[in-house]
Amino acid sequence: MSDRTVTRRTWLEWFGGASAVSLASLMTGCGGTDDDPFVAAHAADAGRTATGRDLSRIPATGIIFAATADQDTTISPWGENTVDPQDEAALIASWSLTIDGLVDTPVTLTFADLLALDRQDQVTDFHCVEGWSVYDVPWNGVHMSTLAALVTPTAAASHVTLHCVPAPNGRTYDESLPLDVAMEPKTLMAYGADDRALPLRHGFPLRCVIPRLYGYKGAKAVQRIEFTDKPVDGFWVVRGYPYDAPVDPDRLREGKY
Repeated sequence: MSDRTVTRRTWLEWFGGASAVSLASLMTGCGGTDDDPFVAAHAADAGRTATGRDLSRIPATGIIFAATADQDTTISPWGENTVDPQDEAALIASWSLTIDGLVDTPVTLTFADLLALDRQDQVTDFHCVEGWSVYDVPWNGVHMSTLAALVTPTAAASHVTLHCVPAPNGRTYDESLPLDVAMEPKTLMAYGADDRALPLRHGFPLRCVIPRLYGYKGAKAVQRIEFTDKPVDGFWVVRGYPYDAPVDPDRLREGKY
């Protein structure tokens, strides 16, 4: 497939903008869910971002990144999915993040706990192994090192396995990273983009972003981060994709990975 690029001007199309041109033909192997719209759970805040928001206004769920009308759209299926359709309301009510494995002090965090941690914002590019790229995606989230500091990985820990919320049909999706890759400065556990909650198709409530690796390494709807002493062949690796997944250097832009 020839290389195709979506610039910052149109990155919202990738996130399901109401006026977006469907990117269905580009998304095979890196897509979201089958006709699964992001439900505007906090419609009262629709149309405004969270920048400068009074934290006393955080909803009971702890989600300060409001869904907006331009995310509440249905896009045609994008090929093989890394995350199956989920019930957003159920995720809001039940989701938590467990960080455990080869660590001294395992923890479980609510979404509100996650938002209370040091936030990292970054504008980086997203590259799909199928040949298309999305430039200048403004992610919001928590750096993996911030989460690691909560649990103190042991000397035996050499990898991180990301476990995702099971699909309603029972299918699971996991991914694995070497510890040094997980700790790179721009490896992010993202809970938002442009101060808005991620759509379900893009990994709500929490997804991994590794800008210098192909998008299939970015596990979506992560509910557990496990520190391990060995790699795990994830969903796409089992299907023949390389474990390391480095983006072709010719596609990387300075400062954007």
